[in-house]
Amino acid sequence: MNIVILGAGEVGKQLAFTLSNKDNNVVVVDLSMKLLNRLKDKLDVMTVNGNCSHFKILSTAQLKYADILIATTGDDASNILACQIAKNYNVKKIICRLSSNEYFSKKEDYTHSSLGIDHVIFPPDECADKIIRVLKQNICIENIAFPDKDAQITAFRIPRSSPLSGVRILDFPDKKLLSQIRFSAMIRDQKFMMPHGDTIFAVGDEIYVAGCKKNIKKVLQMVDPDASPLKNIIVAGATIIGINLTEKLIKAGYRVRLIEESMQKGEALLDELGENLMVLHGDPTDADVLNEAGIETCDAFISTSTDDEENIITCILAKKKGAHKVITITNKAEYVDIVPGINAIDCGFSPRLGAVNSVLSLLGNETARVHAILQRVTAYVYELNVSPSSPICGKKIFDYEKKLPVILSLVFRDGAMLPATGNLELQANDFVAAITTANSIKELEPLFKKKRLFKI
Repeated sequence: MNIVILGAGEVGKQLAFTLSNKDNNVVVVDLSMKLLNRLKDKLDVMTVNGNCSHFKILSTAQLKYADILIATTGDDASNILACQIAKNYNVKKIICRLSSNEYFSKKEDYTHSSLGIDHVIFPPDECADKIIRVLKQNICIENIAFPDKDAQITAFRIPRSSPLSGVRILDFPDKKLLSQIRFSAMIRDQKFMMPHGDTIFAVGDEIYVAGCKKNIKKVLQMVDPDASPLKNIIVAGATIIGINLTEKLIKAGYRVRLIEESMQKGEALLDELGENLMVLHGDPTDADVLNEAGIETCDAFISTSTDDEENIITCILAKKKGAHKVITITNKAEYVDIVPGINAIDCGFSPRLGAVNSVLSLLGNETARVHAILQRVTAYVYELNVSPSSPICGKKIFDYEKKLPVILSLVFRDGAMLPATGNLELQANDFVAAITTANSIKELEPLFKKKRLFKI
C-alpha cells in the first residue's frame, strides 16, 4: 500500500513506525527537517519537507499514487485543506485528525464527507470513550474494541480480595466459561508474559482476556465478586478532554464533580450542563480542594491537565487521600512508559496513542494488520489473515499452540467472532487477533502466509 502521512509529530511518528514495512510504501511530510531526519535515521520511509497543505508539496509526496492519506498535523485547517487536495487526486481513503469537533454541523448537514473526508479522528473524544470503558468496573485498566461490537479484549488487575488469587488457569472454576474466553497476555512485575495452563494468578497481575462482552463480564465478576458500580467521579481540569469526558459521564448517568482553577471556565460549564454537575474552583493539587470535592468517597478520580507532571502528582495525592481508582492523561510520549510503573496510579491514557489506534482500526485489510497499540506495555494487538495455502490453514489451534510465540485471542469468520480455543480449526480467510511484541510477530507471520514462506 502507498500511504502518505502528514505530520511527523507524536501521532505521525508512531503511525510511520507502525505502518512502515515491506508491504507498505510510506511517505511522511512535515515542515520540520529535524523531525524528518529523526524518522529517516530509524525507518525506511520517504520524507518531504514542506507545508502539508501546499499543492506542490503534496505533489512531490507522490499523493497521486497514494492509497491512503492520513492528515495528523497540529493545524486543523491545514489537515482539512490537505484532505480536499487528496480528494482531487482520488485517494481511496482519507483520514483527518482534528483537535476540535466544531468544524462541521450535523444539524446543517455539513459533515466531513461533504469535503470528501472519509473519516475524522477527534482524540479528546476517543480518549474520553476509553476512560469511560474502564469505569465499568474498578479492576478494569484497559479495553480494546473491534469492528465486531461484541468482541473485545479487556485488561484487569487481580485485587487482594480476589478468590482467583493463587488459582491456576487450568483450575479456573467455570470450565464452560474457560472454553469461551482466552487469557491472552499478562503483565507481572512490569514484565510482559504469556499465560499458560499452569500459570497461577497472583495479586497485582494484569491480565488480558479476550472474548465476547457477556463472557468477559462474567470473568470480571468472578475476579472481583464484591465489586460495586462506580458512580461518583471527580474530574480535574476543564481541558478539551476534561470537558468532553464530563459531558459523556453526565450523559451516561454518573455523578460528576469538576475541579477547575479558572472560574470563567467553570461557570461556563455549569451554565451548559446545569444541575447535573458540581464545579469546584481551585487547584486540584491542593489537598484542601480535594477534600472539599469529597475525594475520600469518590469512586474514581481522573486528572486531565495538559501538564503530565501535574496529572501524576494530583493522581498520587488523590489515591493517598482515599480515591478508589485514579486515572491520568499522559500527553508526552515519554510518560506512556512511566505511568504503568507507578503503583499509586491505576491506569493512564494517551490521546496520542488513542489517535493512532483509531487510525489503525480504520485501515482494515489494507494494512499490515496492526489493530491497536497497548497502553500498558510495549505490545500490539495484531490481526493476521489465514492464507489458503498457509501451514496453519485447516489445522486446529491445538496442533500449533506449542509452536506459537503468542496465544491466539479471537477469530473473525464470515462476520462472526469465535474464541480462539484449542479445538477450533482455522479456515482460509479467517482473521486472527493476538497480542504480540515486535519480536514475536516475526515468528508468527510465516505460519499464516503461503507455505513457501514458512521456514522450519
